[in-house]
Amino acid sequence: MPIPIPRSKEFWTRWKISHIRALAQTGTATDEPFIPASERTSRVLDRLYLKVNEAKGRNSRLDRPVSTVVPFVPGFETELSAPLYLGDMSFGALSGVPNIAIAKAADITGIMAGTGEGGLQKEVAGCSRITVQWASARFGVDMETLSAGQAVVIKIGQGAKPGIGGHLPGVKVTRPISETRRIPVGRDAISPAPHHDIYSIEDLGQRIIALKEATKKPIFVKVGATNYIPYIASGVARMGASGIIIDGAGAGTGAAPTVIKNNIGIPIELAVSSVDSILRREGLREKFTVIAAGRVSTPEDSIKLIALGADITSLGTAALLALGCLMVHKCHLGYCPAVLTNKISERQAKVLSLDQSVSWLTNLVNGWAEELKILLELAGVSNVRDAVGARELLFADDSIDFETLKIIGMDSKVENSSPSKSNVSLEKIVSRQNSWPIGRIAMLREMAGTIGKSPGEAEISSMGSTSATFIEEPSRLSDWIVSDGAQVTRPSIDPYREEIEIFSYLPGKLKLRLAAPFFFAHLPDSIPVAVKKIFAHASISLGLLFDIRKSATESYSPFTDRLIFDDVANNAISKIGKSEAPFIRLPSSRNTIDTAAMNSVGQNIAGFILDEDDSSSDLPLEIAVSRLDRLLKNNGTRYKLAILAESNCIRGADDIFKLLALGADSVGLGSAALLAIGFEEGDKEIIFEPKKSLVHLENFVLALEKEIKLLAGASGVSSLSSSLIGNRELLRSVDLDKSIRKELGIKPSGAS
Repeated sequence: MPIPIPRSKEFWTRWKISHIRALAQTGTATDEPFIPASERTSRVLDRLYLKVNEAKGRNSRLDRPVSTVVPFVPGFETELSAPLYLGDMSFGALSGVPNIAIAKAADITGIMAGTGEGGLQKEVAGCSRITVQWASARFGVDMETLSAGQAVVIKIGQGAKPGIGGHLPGVKVTRPISETRRIPVGRDAISPAPHHDIYSIEDLGQRIIALKEATKKPIFVKVGATNYIPYIASGVARMGASGIIIDGAGAGTGAAPTVIKNNIGIPIELAVSSVDSILRREGLREKFTVIAAGRVSTPEDSIKLIALGADITSLGTAALLALGCLMVHKCHLGYCPAVLTNKISERQAKVLSLDQSVSWLTNLVNGWAEELKILLELAGVSNVRDAVGARELLFADDSIDFETLKIIGMDSKVENSSPSKSNVSLEKIVSRQNSWPIGRIAMLREMAGTIGKSPGEAEISSMGSTSATFIEEPSRLSDWIVSDGAQVTRPSIDPYREEIEIFSYLPGKLKLRLAAPFFFAHLPDSIPVAVKKIFAHASISLGLLFDIRKSATESYSPFTDRLIFDDVANNAISKIGKSEAPFIRLPSSRNTIDTAAMNSVGQNIAGFILDEDDSSSDLPLEIAVSRLDRLLKNNGTRYKLAILAESNCIRGADDIFKLLALGADSVGLGSAALLAIGFEEGDKEIIFEPKKSLVHLENFVLALEKEIKLLAGASGVSSLSSSLIGNRELLRSVDLDKSIRKELGIKPSGAS
């Protein structure tokens, strides 16, 4: 089918899809083994290059053939014809034929394929070069299943949703899936976030030993790439596993909460580098296989990840693209135009051709391996095993700063530190905060029920992430910040089955408890009072706050207890309802914050309101919050004073969660809520219906609460008030300039 023109920026561009299709159709290398400059994103992997002997050129030949053969597990007989693994995709997420084709193509080409969660089809079980998955829900798992194939994979997490279990929507659970997974027809198949018998590295060790004894097969552990990945990998190796599959941020999936997919986890290149380094440092690298997954889009990606420390690279989305995937992000709905992830029924109108699918995947593997050989030859390497961890084969452009180079183990190759050109100045970050991508607006409106069919729910989406900073244009500093996904080193909390406390208890004199850690920020003056009354009504009914700032309080008399309003005589002082304890309103400005914190000792105040929309603001709210939190802690007043942080450019649960971890007690958003209920400033044609808008606003609040619970659960946080506020250890920066990262008080991704 023809490749559609995407409605927004994509990682999987038309060039990448066309390149994969060319390999799948011919089974031979293309004339373009290197990624063109126009196709390179701002991810670190795209700013690394393979060293090529330009004097020899493309037609150079080594004195012996290039070998891509690698052991699957050192010490075992099984070898792979190329360092490739066709990634774990379950029966149900895929529509059956693709599952069989993947397994058969692995047999034909001599590589390995993962089967994913959800039991085995008999056609897949009959293939020899497969691994079987032992995941948290144990869907369809028994000894017959575990005995199939070459190895068992304990799935702890995956790159698209680390800290969150698998999610197969009920619409796709038809009778064949029900029988294979042994679950009811039509019921959502949501795997538990943690394995309820694995809450530590020692528990994982027991499972590894037990499965090894039961099956006599190598045991792998699959995890998402998160903050503690070096320590997790070290523990996995020490516990006797044969290898680890590391799935990086941005990896594909059939269904995942968008807020998790876009905000948790770190890129695969930073993860695999740090894992390789720590395993070598601790003497654990030999006889241990590292498989790198997540956005492996070309053979060039494969060879660079191998040079950074991977033994094998995994092709998941690339395999689906070879089978005709059009990247329309509708896998979770069961209506796939390429018949790859469509809902399985007993009498399907359209079914993928198995023979054609096997042919395409076989060609993909053969073509990929041939391009790998060309790249190895150009780099002067005759055996791919010699390229594992050989960072001397790579060079970096000058946009990667020294701190990131150190994380990927290339700091010794660069003499001078340079600031990252992928970052923009703080002034530009502040001035560009008014951008609202179409995808973000659509997500907000689906949450509110203004459009779509799932009001009050977190948005579910499929395939890879298109989020900033690597794909979409960043518009907040938080776009360079990711949160942790709890795995092995501490358990995640299952937001679908366990209670997560998200109330916000404002400290100090006020002693006010909010139902959620956010409130409604002041709305632009041009917004009609009738609209603002909807926000006031929702605030009191849902246990939140609404900052009306300079608005007259008389017209809001039924809702006064939940309003933040300025003192008539002094706009810098605000109060909540009838409380006598005032808040000091501050612009998001370094000098103002420093002065206010210094003078906070002994003051009879409830706390501070940091207002990024103030015309005097010159600092991103993320830095302002972190700075004020740390200054108040230093002078001993932090837990006597509340920090409220607000901006009309807070876009959703992701920004709220990160600002809480940076030190805010509650975060105010305005424009996001207006957009969610379908009201755009300056839109004169809008038909405003108060009752309907109130319902939409309440739906939006409920959906925000669910997304915050998802983020908290994935990060292993069961109570926001006790475990999240000011907990910067949950956060990491991704390729952020060191000086800005230090202002935030967080560590860089991949640092051990």
